[in-house]
Amino acid sequence: MRAKSFAFAALAALWSLAALAAQPANVAPSPAGSLSREQIGELGKIVPGRSTKADMRALFGEPWRVVQFNDCGEAMDDQQDETWEYRGSDANGGFRLHVEFNDNGTVHLLAKIPDQAPDGAGTAAKVEPGPPTGMSM
Repeated sequence: MRAKSFAFAALAALWSLAALAAQPANVAPSPAGSLSREQIGELGKIVPGRSTKADMRALFGEPWRVVQFNDCGEAMDDQQDETWEYRGSDANGGFRLHVEFNDNGTVHLLAKIPDQAPDGAGTAAKVEPGPPTGMSM
């Protein structure tokens, strides 16, 4: 009886390994900060001067990269100096969504930066209207 149980367990283990080996090598979970088509369609909901970090997380999840320029004590007075970036791809190719926040945690600047822009031309960024709130130099 023990031999049959062992043989069955060994066969099940081999079957599981074979199933794993049959998986395509390029199948991997989407990395953090990668935007889906649905999320890319939501970009218009982000409004500089109004949208917050919480809004960004709710719509797009955790960013691909967070850059803090104030990590060595050289930040400007009252400036958070935090930038989030997301990665995406649309009909025009890959891009980086660059989001700068003011010290209130509100979006100050939003830019969609193509990975390969024709003739090196970039796209216009959306910036909060008027003087930046909560930022001083």
